Amino acid sequence: MIRFGFIFLAIILFGFPSETKAVDLSGKRVEIIVPAGAGGGLTRNARAMAKNFSKHIPGNPTVVVKNIVGGGGQKGINFVYNKGKKDGTQILFGPLNFVGLNIGLPGIKYKAKDFHVIGMCCGTPFTTIVRKDIKGGIDSREDIVNKSGFVTGGRIPGGNLGLFSRMPFAMLGIKNRFVVGYKNQPKLKAAMLQNEIQALTTGNPGYFAFYVNDTLKKGDGIALFTHPTLDQKTGEPRPVTHMTGVPTFLDYYAKVKGGKPSGDAWEAYKWKATYDQWTMSMYLPPGTPKNVVGAMRKAWKDNWSDPATQALYKKGNKTLPILLQGADADAILNNFKSMPEGAKKYFAVETGIAKKNRKKKKK
Repeated sequence: MIRFGFIFLAIILFGFPSETKAVDLSGKRVEIIVPAGAGGGLTRNARAMAKNFSKHIPGNPTVVVKNIVGGGGQKGINFVYNKGKKDGTQILFGPLNFVGLNIGLPGIKYKAKDFHVIGMCCGTPFTTIVRKDIKGGIDSREDIVNKSGFVTGGRIPGGNLGLFSRMPFAMLGIKNRFVVGYKNQPKLKAAMLQNEIQALTTGNPGYFAFYVNDTLKKGDGIALFTHPTLDQKTGEPRPVTHMTGVPTFLDYYAKVKGGKPSGDAWEAYKWKATYDQWTMSMYLPPGTPKNVVGAMRKAWKDNWSDPATQALYKKGNKTLPILLQGADADAILNNFKSMPEGAKKYFAVETGIAKKNRKKKKK
């Protein structure tokens, strides 16, 4: 009884050993797992983040970026969740499939709430681009409202690169066919150059790496509009200060249609722009000890405060990322399932879930 009392007192004073033990990853190899192809914007940003990450991690381990592709982006996420090492040496870098978790997309073998979020990052806008010769050609971005029947490309069902084209086109009443399966932005660009697709959306790093000084500068394409993150508290778009000459979708819509959009696609758009643009989020697998989680959260914060990391990121993105940690990051994870019914309906149709459910009911 006395022995138990001493143990209990020690726990009160010093905490459980796993919570208080100092983290030291000396001689270890930390893998930053990216669930997307090696040439795309997500991997580019992962490499920029990883360059100086080691010096902020206790023990200064080797840090490498590793791509795990497949399953519509879910293979890498499933791996970290179900098989990832719990000592801080395997970290997910990328977005969870919040759309899929809301509507029951197959292939998802994880629960968002069980991950340990290190920090959420990005919040920079996506940009929709079309070929200038699309369906007979356009002279200005406003002309796209008179076109239909073209092909829009995307990476995965429920992914940003496809939906931030499809949702605006739906709100504008523009009919188009959607094709997914392109592993990364270079694959999407190649498909556009070959006229396999005529419309796509790119993330912020892809916009500057693949299009600004090539497709757009040559006049082969037109950037239609950007999609900034919506502030979770106010619902207002976060200001875009590093891009000029390209309107936000809401400004574009007001110009060509007047007022604000409405309907299921609009509900889906608002939800996605609020919760699903934190593409550079980092997660540790379930069961990771609290001391490791704490050490990695501090390393993440210190790394993004490092001028060298900021310079690398800004070189490819022309701006600094928006960072969420603590209560702000928890608010995203705790509230992303508050998806409006109209948004669920839109995403169910868009991803094919609605069609599959109808077939099940018939059986």
